[in-house]
Amino acid sequence: MRTKTVVFFLLMFGMAGYLRERFFEHYNIIMAGSYRHTDEYAIIGAKIPVVMAPLNNISYPALYYSKYIFTLIWIIIFFTIGYFALKKLSSHKNILKFLTWSYLILLILAGISMALGYLISSTLKNDEYTLSRWLLGIAQSPIICLILLASDKLYSKSQQT
Repeated sequence: MRTKTVVFFLLMFGMAGYLRERFFEHYNIIMAGSYRHTDEYAIIGAKIPVVMAPLNNISYPALYYSKYIFTLIWIIIFFTIGYFALKKLSSHKNILKFLTWSYLILLILAGISMALGYLISSTLKNDEYTLSRWLLGIAQSPIICLILLASDKLYSKSQQT
């Protein structure tokens, strides 16, 4: 039962990661085409996925700012998978608080970093923006969940000795 549960959540994280990567890959192609006023898919010899086609008619500024909303949606997806994985696999329910606080801290630090970068240079293309993207990348991965799950197992072993 436990092995099946672990495999299930690993598959969920794997599918979410794959879908996120493919989504943003196509999203960036659409953004580039909107910015350059070209058909980027024709240039690279590919077809736009049917699901993404409606985005092809949106202005560049709308696409640019929508990317933040889509990033937040993917963070929520990874948080949700991590939450249920820890709820099912962890023997200590306090660990869910650590997961929640970890995500909140990452979001707050990323927000502060972006705000500082914008205040300093009036743009989002500096080191502060790179830091916030890196932090949000962690939030869009299973890293936090895996670290907490490992720490839960280590804590359980330390209590047995």
